Amino acid sequence: MNLSEYYNTVMELSHGIVITLDEKGRIIHGNSRFEAVSGFEISQLAGRDWFEACVDSKRREQARVLFADIVAAGDMGFMKGSLRSRDGRKVYIDWNMKPLFDSHGSLVSVLCVGQDVTAHVERQHELLHEHARLVALNKELSCLHAMNRIISDMDSPLSDILREILAIIPPSFQYPECTGVRLILDGETTVSGNFLPEAASRLEQDVLVQRVKRGHLSVSLEGCGTDGSAHAFLPTETELLGALAKHVGWIIAKREALATKRNLERQLQHADRLAKIGQFAAGVAHELNEPLANILGFAQLAVQTPGLPAQAARDLDNIVKAALHSREVIKKLMIFGRQVPLQKTLVDLNQVIRDTLYFIEMSASRNSVEVRMELAAELPPIMADPQHLKQVIVNLVVNSIHAMPQGGVLTIQTQSFKDDVYLLVGDTGVGMTPDVLRQIFNPFFTTKDVDQGTGLGLAVVHGIVNAHGGVIEVESEPGRGTRFEITFPCSATGPGPERGTAGRE
Repeated sequence: MNLSEYYNTVMELSHGIVITLDEKGRIIHGNSRFEAVSGFEISQLAGRDWFEACVDSKRREQARVLFADIVAAGDMGFMKGSLRSRDGRKVYIDWNMKPLFDSHGSLVSVLCVGQDVTAHVERQHELLHEHARLVALNKELSCLHAMNRIISDMDSPLSDILREILAIIPPSFQYPECTGVRLILDGETTVSGNFLPEAASRLEQDVLVQRVKRGHLSVSLEGCGTDGSAHAFLPTETELLGALAKHVGWIIAKREALATKRNLERQLQHADRLAKIGQFAAGVAHELNEPLANILGFAQLAVQTPGLPAQAARDLDNIVKAALHSREVIKKLMIFGRQVPLQKTLVDLNQVIRDTLYFIEMSASRNSVEVRMELAAELPPIMADPQHLKQVIVNLVVNSIHAMPQGGVLTIQTQSFKDDVYLLVGDTGVGMTPDVLRQIFNPFFTTKDVDQGTGLGLAVVHGIVNAHGGVIEVESEPGRGTRFEITFPCSATGPGPERGTAGRE
């Protein structure tokens, strides 16, 4: 057996992957194990650059440097690498390399004996991926737990809850000090950390509340590592942001559902309270009506007595005026208590407004109040009691005039949309605080002096609107005036002319 055959036999009997390269990295020879792993026949590769033919482009230059160092050292060397097979697969190989010299010290070849560690490396990758997944899951659970702890007190303002939630998000990411968070919800922006809209690395997820997009949650990342490479998000952090955006949407939905529930509870309590007060007020009005009628009748008869002293005449006149005023209060009580039946007919709301304001414009002028009427043309008729509507308009207009002691503008508008007719009364007066606004429809509540108001005006308005199947809403701010909006159903869809009563809000 000559030396060449001996050499080939040794290479074939090796359990490893064997190739020989010259000092430039060109392929000289390889065994069948190499051919099986690479998919190439050695005759196809002989003379070709090993690094160009078989090494992944990302590791090519690094591999050349390591190979050159081993050749220069002239001693056994070790290199981890990967082989790009003919079908494109990546085969991971651990190489032991030994430069071979002749008796004159000249390099003959570099013997490379490798072991296929692909299965081991892939398993390591799987373990690293699983580790990253568990770390991300732990971060997600920690973050969600912190969120749940924050929302345990749902009575805090939503803006404060969202601000606290955003503060716990950056620590859940790989580079907390370089991470910023921004939440845009219904046009309102909340930021935590150093959020940079133009950051090189940025993630964004929509915030859905009851499947409706209300905004988005964004995370930005800046900065570089020790090797100078820019920080980048991990794949698991994209999943984390998606989970956080979903949880933020759930928190908002829960908060809004709770607010709706509490508002309904308040409305039910208010309706129940008004119903009981109405029953009581109606009973009192009935009891007072008869004796008051007697007082008024006898006083009017006494005034007609011949030769009545002047002082007695003045006193009787005051009794009549006081009795008439008391009768108006009783009438309001009976309206509030639903004891005055509705006389419904098809009504032109615009005409009712004109007829009513005819008697009020003088009072407005005396108080330097400009009255602006913006009445919609061709307003559909509504089924209503015109006298009760006049009572509504008078009460709202008088309240507005009183709210503008230094003068101002009173605006009365009508509009229609689909099956509804709208009455809007607005002023530029002193406005109301939230505390006052919450109580304006409560009977006997007034901000006026004791001798200047009964506190029944808006309670009567509320009762009349409800009796007509309508809805009344109020907007007011201190120093910016007040605006009442009343919705009446049109005659086509409104309640019939019978004298029934609608439920009280």
